[in-house]
Amino acid sequence: MLRIRSGQALNFELKMKKLLDLIRLNRARKQGRLVRHYFLASVILISGGLFTSGLLEVYFVYQESWEHLGRVQKEIASATAFKIEQYVEEIERTMRSATKTREIVRDGLSPDYKWELRRLLVNSPSIAEAVAFDATGAKHAEAWRVRPVRRQNKWRSSSQAALEKAKEGKSYFGPVYFAEGTGPYMTIAVPIARFAGEFIGILLAEVDLKYVGQVLSSARVGKAGQAYLVTSSGDLIAHPDLSLVLQKRNLARLEQVEAAFSGAARPNVLVTQNMQGEKVFTSFALIPSLSWAVLAEQPIEEVYAPLYASMLRTSGLLLIGFAVALLATLLVRRRVVRPLESLRQGVERIREGDLSARLDVKTGDEIEILADEFNDMAAHLREAYTGLERKVAERTQALTIANEKLEKASKHKSQFLANVNHELRTPVSAIIGYARLVLRATEGQIAPLQRENLQDLLQNAERLLHLIDSLLDFAKIEAGRMDVRVEPVRIDALIDGATSTIEPLLNDGNVRLIREIAPGIPALSTDREKLKQIVLNLLDNAVKFTERGQIRIVATQQNGSLKLVVADTGIGIREEDLKQIFEEFHRGDLPGIKQYRGTGLGLAIVKRFVTLLGGDIAVESELGKGSSFTVVLPLDVKQSMSE
Repeated sequence: MLRIRSGQALNFELKMKKLLDLIRLNRARKQGRLVRHYFLASVILISGGLFTSGLLEVYFVYQESWEHLGRVQKEIASATAFKIEQYVEEIERTMRSATKTREIVRDGLSPDYKWELRRLLVNSPSIAEAVAFDATGAKHAEAWRVRPVRRQNKWRSSSQAALEKAKEGKSYFGPVYFAEGTGPYMTIAVPIARFAGEFIGILLAEVDLKYVGQVLSSARVGKAGQAYLVTSSGDLIAHPDLSLVLQKRNLARLEQVEAAFSGAARPNVLVTQNMQGEKVFTSFALIPSLSWAVLAEQPIEEVYAPLYASMLRTSGLLLIGFAVALLATLLVRRRVVRPLESLRQGVERIREGDLSARLDVKTGDEIEILADEFNDMAAHLREAYTGLERKVAERTQALTIANEKLEKASKHKSQFLANVNHELRTPVSAIIGYARLVLRATEGQIAPLQRENLQDLLQNAERLLHLIDSLLDFAKIEAGRMDVRVEPVRIDALIDGATSTIEPLLNDGNVRLIREIAPGIPALSTDREKLKQIVLNLLDNAVKFTERGQIRIVATQQNGSLKLVVADTGIGIREEDLKQIFEEFHRGDLPGIKQYRGTGLGLAIVKRFVTLLGGDIAVESELGKGSSFTVVLPLDVKQSMSE
């Protein structure tokens, strides 16, 4: 029995030992799987991040390089288009100079005018033939380099179209045509007038466009690229290869030509095919006055070469990054995982608001020090949070009281302004009315001195009423109660009304008021009263500080906006005051400034009205020489606000 029991005990011990070994092995395997899991996760995450960042870098390098090349090529096309437009305009200016000779002023059109036409051919080599017609279309003089073979009816059709333009005082630019056996030509005509407005005929010239090709040849588009010129109908009129022009090629079916003249939103660049069927990188620029377009093309292989090189370098750096990431993940140790997880859980509890959370990490290394610092931080956070809650409660109570006081003060201010408006405007309006009544009733019955005193009384009362209105306007702006009422406004009529109001205030003829309103300014969609107040305040400011000289108000249209300039020859503004003149109640600090009336609210209201209407205002001034205020406003206030 003893032997049997001993054998059974031995077997039991062996079985328990095997079971413990199996448990230990299983635990070791689980721990190994955990380490492998985090190792693999680290490799995937770090490598994935590097791979993603590398792809993004390649993508952005590609996009930036593409956009840069597009901008450069677009600038080349635009610069070439500008040069060509300037070249044609220079021919037109030379022709206009030939119409302003002494002989024209003295004798009008005569057969002797052909000598002036020959001089024109010398001065402008691109003009092949020049003819002068009178106002009825009859030819008076002509000059040519080589005797033309052009038909008379061709001259007649060009001269009739040019006469219609010339009667309006405009130049005529005819369509491009190809003379038989030669390159492209175009017709340019300018009006001939003895005096301003006295139209007596036209000067018509045939321009050889092969000289435009010389201007075009100066454009450099990469190493193998080129630029060429086409009309809106697709006719090729200038190209580095002159033989293509002489073949009278029409490129209207090319995608880039269609895009240039489509009128829709056009991209900066296109990747398409050229006239030889090769894939090219294309940009274009229009010459609207001539209905021409300059196209700049570059072989796609040349464009992609630097992009491919950049992508190759980035890919190499990406591979190096992968290798470094792999080495970094090999440094991860199993003992770092669990303590870090404990730290994460502690931070999570703190984030959820449990400031009593504490960590129990005993690793004997920097992670344990970090856990202890975390516990100290949590204790300090709890103390700080308790104190912060107390201070927030105190500050909230104080702010509540302060807001109540501010609200009461705002109500009192609004009530005060309403009372001021009623109590001051009523007696001041009565004073103005009685002063006007007395002036009319005593016409010729009182001494001039007394009448002058009554006029001073009326002017000061009106000035006081204007001051009250300015204070109320400023208060409304500050309170955010100023609305914009949009309606159609004609700027010329508004300026005429404003200047009529200001002219009686000019200094006894010592100051001239000059109006310059550019023709063709469309009606504005804006607030009429606020725009009128802007103009009146600027003119009134100029009148106050100008004792002699002139005040100019100029209105023009610029880049889809209205530009108003009010300039004077007054006392000017010091440089240190320029940054403060749009502040309320600021009047500068010049010697003798007190002799000029005003409260310093006029320009402050102008600044706020301009901002309210979506515009900008700027000032330039030189002490003793005058000031110039420039206001730029959108033509449509609603559209400007929506943008």
